[in-house]
Amino acid sequence: MLIGAAEYQHLPPLPAVRNNITELAKLFRSALGGNLPDRHCTTVLNPTDVHSALDPVHRAASEASDTLVVYFAGHGMPLSDGSLRLAVRNSERGRKQYASVAFDDLRAEVLDSAAANKVVILDCCYSGAALEGYMGSSDEVADETSIEGTYVMTASAATQAAMAPPDAPLTAFTGELVKAITSGIADASDPLDMTSLYKYVRGQLKSQGMPLPQQRASGLGHAIALFHNKWRPPTEILTLSEEREEWFREIHHGLLRGLRDVSVLAQDRLRPEFGDPALIRSLLVARIAVQLAQGKSTRTISGMLASSGVFSTPCPTTDELSELIAGVQFGYETDGLANSMPFLGGLGLFPWTPESTCMLLNEYWAAQRSRAVPRPRVERELSELWGTADTRVLSALSSLPSLPLLTYPDLREKLEAEPDLRVRTITSMMIGEHGGGDRAWERWMSTRPWSTRKARHLVRLGGVLVQCKAAQQTLARYLELAPAGHDSRGALVRAAEIIEEQLKDTELAIEGMSAIECDLLRERTADEHFQDGCLATFSKHLLKRSQVFTPFEEHKMNHGTWAAIPWWSLAIHGEQEQQAVEGFLIRGSLQLGVTAESPDADELVIICDEPELGPSWMRARLIFDLRNVVQACELLLLGRRQFVVVDFLTEHMDEWDDRQVHLAGSLDLSLGPEISATLTDFATRALRRLLPDSSGPPLYHDGVPALDRLLSSSRLPKIARCPR
Repeated sequence: MLIGAAEYQHLPPLPAVRNNITELAKLFRSALGGNLPDRHCTTVLNPTDVHSALDPVHRAASEASDTLVVYFAGHGMPLSDGSLRLAVRNSERGRKQYASVAFDDLRAEVLDSAAANKVVILDCCYSGAALEGYMGSSDEVADETSIEGTYVMTASAATQAAMAPPDAPLTAFTGELVKAITSGIADASDPLDMTSLYKYVRGQLKSQGMPLPQQRASGLGHAIALFHNKWRPPTEILTLSEEREEWFREIHHGLLRGLRDVSVLAQDRLRPEFGDPALIRSLLVARIAVQLAQGKSTRTISGMLASSGVFSTPCPTTDELSELIAGVQFGYETDGLANSMPFLGGLGLFPWTPESTCMLLNEYWAAQRSRAVPRPRVERELSELWGTADTRVLSALSSLPSLPLLTYPDLREKLEAEPDLRVRTITSMMIGEHGGGDRAWERWMSTRPWSTRKARHLVRLGGVLVQCKAAQQTLARYLELAPAGHDSRGALVRAAEIIEEQLKDTELAIEGMSAIECDLLRERTADEHFQDGCLATFSKHLLKRSQVFTPFEEHKMNHGTWAAIPWWSLAIHGEQEQQAVEGFLIRGSLQLGVTAESPDADELVIICDEPELGPSWMRARLIFDLRNVVQACELLLLGRRQFVVVDFLTEHMDEWDDRQVHLAGSLDLSLGPEISATLTDFATRALRRLLPDSSGPPLYHDGVPALDRLLSSSRLPKIARCPR
């Protein structure tokens, strides 16, 4: 009996629930579920009222003789007495309690069944957390749903939200349940008992930082089996180094997914001696995105590509290169160059910093290239092919190891080889719950600004790093308390040595990886975690709108965005201002100043003028209203990016008296660390005032729900980038 409430009149929809029901029905009717006949697998989608939800349960409970399974997915709602209500199409939050299904009524129907085995699975929680993309939770869901002689599994526990990510095909809990059934579970029995299913699903959700399911059983409920175990021993288990290579393949796929038909990226158009064609294509895409983000025109970027030396003879035509640039621009405006929402599942490539993606690929290419050619040649090719000019950067890139994780020792294997059982036990306890390792792991996982599903090598390395640090501190305290001649001291000393060795090996492995990977691994402060969530939420809103240039008002400097990065435009009038702009473009700089009454002011002004106030005395002011959530987000984006492009625009009236706007030039302006830190601080303070009690997201794809609601009802900033 599969019940799914995906559509509601008064509550947010849960589109993934429809897929939940479809997938589970297929599994029950497949060989894995014993080829259950259709008449014994009933589905009810979007029940309109209590009767349409409970009547089918009553019939199924009356007919079942061996096993009765009741599954519900949808919104759950709490009552003041702590009981659970299951929402149907016409349910309302906080009103008309009789319009939702009382779980006590469903439980009574199940209890009345003559079936020997009874299983209830709830993928829901309480409406307090049932925002868009969530389902609500309860304090003791599993306890209060206890049914004598049955097995009950719930999607979440106390005060947690059972996840239904907006872009995911299935809810998080049911998705892992389906995965366990379709792929099988290693080292579990065949058929799969409910305990094996529960442990697998809980372990998978825990590794992703997701809410954890709960279970309750009485009698032999734990041993009830509904599906065969499909698992077979894998032919090969990926090493840490292979997982890293798989991560880069995912990056290539994401960057190139919309450019498969671009002729200039065909394999025979690239020179084969420079390495993996997918990596070369990805580097080209990333480099073009950086040029676009710096305000370069199609003509300038075409010239850069034509002279790069990566293309075979004959070189691509201007039209072919323009086609490639247009494709990259469209992709950048649509998803921010393989950003974390929603296409690549969060590989750590953020839309507001295409430069970091380009640097990551440069580092990876240099490390791979060093396997084939000497360092001086790698440095020369970095300069000639990819435009790297800084000698210090060239030296650092050419010295990176090609396979930094190849010899990384696995801690589990090290412990298995340890002859002293006491040492193995103490070490395991220290990196686990007793030594604070589990808490450190959960804290670190909860602040990742990227998905833990994709970058598995980073998950493993980062987990070992924080667990070993926590274990090291705990062991140090134990050693201080242990008497010099005590029998346990030797085992504690050896455990501390193992932890220290592993910590050094882990830090050494991380040092050999790219700077971007190192940054993704580092621990985030509470402010950084909050900022990451706000930027992810803001970027999602920026990227889902169409890109249309909005001409500025006369005699005004505008702040706005293009794709998911800040962009300014400045109107120039008269010969003096034109001369000043020509000077700006030659010198490549503007003088910036920030004024505000206090760190918690409601308004911040950025002043742009000529260095030393030149002959035109040209000055412009950018005003940010920090009571406006959109402008506060824009200021945070500006501070974290640390760069902004300024378009200098002119205007004139054409023969039909229509105003025409023209681009006189662009300046890629560095804000500098001091101003960037100031803007970030002001923006963070403003957003915390606007979003009281909000913190960073519990999961990378959540964003900040309160901010998401405010942005949904706000006017986003103007598109400030003048067409090239």
